[in-house]
Amino acid sequence: MKPLTITAIAILAGAGFVGLGWWMGQPKLVVETAAPAVVQSDGSIITPRAPDAKAKPKQQIPKKSKVERIEQIQVQGATPPEIQACTKVKCPPVKVDMTLVRMDDNTKRVVVSSPDGQILSALDIPVETAAPPPEPKKWAAGLSFDPVKQTSGIWIERDIARIRVGADINQTRQFIGGSTAVEARVRLGWVF
Repeated sequence: MKPLTITAIAILAGAGFVGLGWWMGQPKLVVETAAPAVVQSDGSIITPRAPDAKAKPKQQIPKKSKVERIEQIQVQGATPPEIQACTKVKCPPVKVDMTLVRMDDNTKRVVVSSPDGQILSALDIPVETAAPPPEPKKWAAGLSFDPVKQTSGIWIERDIARIRVGADINQTRQFIGGSTAVEARVRLGWVF
């Protein structure tokens, strides 16, 4: 093959790998559909899901925040024994409205209210985002192999912010005569 043809094939293959990497890195679109309630063995309930893009929260929402989820819970309070001794009247059910919002700094908050009672205490415990994510790996190294010419090489890469730098040391083989040599290359790329 001519050197120009080999270069064109290498450029097309590289562009194909970059395109494949970009395509595979796209987030998957999640569309939530209706789901029934599930009562678990400990008595807790996985709430039924009823998507509604036009649902409005019951509370005032902080400025510059975006509503993500609206929760409605109705609880039957347990009547204390001392009240049960005096009356047969049960405590009335209490409704609690909760709204999960994403703030303008990308954190999330829960807004709570009740039309039937007073909120005495509430607690929002972030779990997934409570600890910072692990530090990404910045170095990579490996071996390479050309199955056509049956030559090998080594490579190393480092990410510096949005730039990726790397170096290759490869064995080369001439088609005519079969002699081998060593070539070195440097790489510079963009991380996306």
